[in-house]
Amino acid sequence: MKRTRARSRPRQYGKMCLMSQPSQQDKVTAELRRAIVAGEFTPGSFLPSSRVLAPRFGVVRNTVMAGLGPLVEEGLVESLPKRGYRVVGAPSAFEVVWTQGGQLLPAGEAHLGHGEELRTELRQAPAEVARLLQGSDGMTVAVRSTVHRHAGAPWAFRQFLVPRSVADVALRFLEPEAVDEERLLAEHGLGQDGVRSCWSTRAATADEARVLKSGPAPVHFIQRTGYRQGEPVFCELMAVRADRVHLSRSAGTPPEAPTI
Repeated sequence: MKRTRARSRPRQYGKMCLMSQPSQQDKVTAELRRAIVAGEFTPGSFLPSSRVLAPRFGVVRNTVMAGLGPLVEEGLVESLPKRGYRVVGAPSAFEVVWTQGGQLLPAGEAHLGHGEELRTELRQAPAEVARLLQGSDGMTVAVRSTVHRHAGAPWAFRQFLVPRSVADVALRFLEPEAVDEERLLAEHGLGQDGVRSCWSTRAATADEARVLKSGPAPVHFIQRTGYRQGEPVFCELMAVRADRVHLSRSAGTPPEAPTI
């Protein structure tokens, strides 16, 4: 009889958790980020060349160049052709007020403002948006997307969404111009008489990280839904860089908040 050799299996003692180790590129990125935030490289100055930085990190020049990529995406440095990488610096955090109506406003501002990089489109609603708007899966929504900046750096990515039926009434909603969406809805008899807001913190999606130049930083995520006679007429989604804002909320008539 032909004998078969049993396959040996490695013995396991307890539970083993395998964690991926940071790559050399990640270490270069992390160290340069730390140095910029700590002020070792001041805003407006140029980083040393990859030829100089490579020995510092014990890597080849290509690894240094790859490690600089995420810092450019985060907005900490900018690449200037034939000149090198200039430090933009880490933008300082500022105060943002969460109003009783669930809106986010920079402290001292009465309105959020229209933002920049306006995009308008019709698209299929994600499941969470369809749930908020009490619609069916795959419903069509009209979306207005904007990026909001403070001191030149992005801090919030906002999307204002309404069902297609609402956009068909408020036709300006999809026009590529700055409008006050809630006022526009009110002008067409669709003004809100109730609102519900929800706040959470999570990792940024790839699109949010790209728009906000946030890299690995988490975001605050705010869902705000407006209702008229119990029916949702809009939902507002905002992804906010958690490392760029100090959140505050007040009631009554408190004294002016101290400078942070």
